[in-house]
Amino acid sequence: MTTPPIAMLVHESLGERVYKSVRDLILSQAYLPGSKLNVEQLCRNLGVSRTPVWDAMRRLKTEGLVSTVPRHGVFVMNYDVDKIRDLFAVRGALEGLAARQAAADLPPPHRAALSTIVGELEAAARAKDLERYSRLAIDFHDGVLAAARNQVLRPLLENVYAQILVLRLRSLHLAERLESSIAEHAELFAAITAGEAERAEALSRAHANHVLQDALEFVGAS
Repeated sequence: MTTPPIAMLVHESLGERVYKSVRDLILSQAYLPGSKLNVEQLCRNLGVSRTPVWDAMRRLKTEGLVSTVPRHGVFVMNYDVDKIRDLFAVRGALEGLAARQAAADLPPPHRAALSTIVGELEAAARAKDLERYSRLAIDFHDGVLAAARNQVLRPLLENVYAQILVLRLRSLHLAERLESSIAEHAELFAAITAGEAERAEALSRAHANHVLQDALEFVGAS
């Protein structure tokens, strides 16, 4: 078996770093939906040639995070109402499956981790710390996904999360939804820890639909 050249390994490592850097910029809202990505500026900022940046753009397009317009450039994906509905429909189905599988066999370490997050969610809600609450809510759903221990489900749901991450952060900033949101997370946690798989799935789907309504309200399409 021939050992790959060292140069190839270096190139792959560089490409992965560039991809993660650009992806993180998009998900952190450094570029808002619909904004154009200046490839030349990214090359200068990252200190790399065009090749790894364009490779990253192709990966991000496959993931649904950017779109390309011929003769105009690359843009952060913007979400119309149909796209938002489709994403949350898939999110609800996949999160429901994750909740069902987590409830069917919840290992003690995952139970403890989710319990800690729920406690921190409640503390953030009492403090009206909406930014922290939003991030903890993401941690909670990531924790349910981890507890499901489904290797096929994980990358599918993580891809959906990546596409709607900006909406998740911003829609949960609707202060009037805070009380009902904490109740939904607590109820879902209780169903999972009680081993009520069907109820956990139903609650998870309902929660995803509530967040969808928040997102639609945010974009003025409710």
